[in-house]
Amino acid sequence: MSQVSVRLFGGSAEAFGSTTATGATAETLAELVSWLIRDCRDRVGNGANRPDGSSADPGRLCEILEQCSFFVDGEHHRSLATALPDGSQVDVLPPFAGG
Repeated sequence: MSQVSVRLFGGSAEAFGSTTATGATAETLAELVSWLIRDCRDRVGNGANRPDGSSADPGRLCEILEQCSFFVDGEHHRSLATALPDGSQVDVLPPFAGG
């Protein structure tokens, strides 16, 4: 299993409850998405709250991740089958308005 660093932005960070995910392990982007949702659910189950006192929201995270763009080591990837090399940096960007 590859160890990866994850940075979340905007709504994905809000729903996850943090701008970073520590301890993420996954071989593909699909496995990483599953890991993020599972980790969020585990933290909610353990009473984890965001700094503003509100809880992470695994249901909302699922919805947002379906629409996100993923960048692996700075390169955009559309396929969730994308392999994640050990030590890679994954950025999770939700859609946003503007131009």
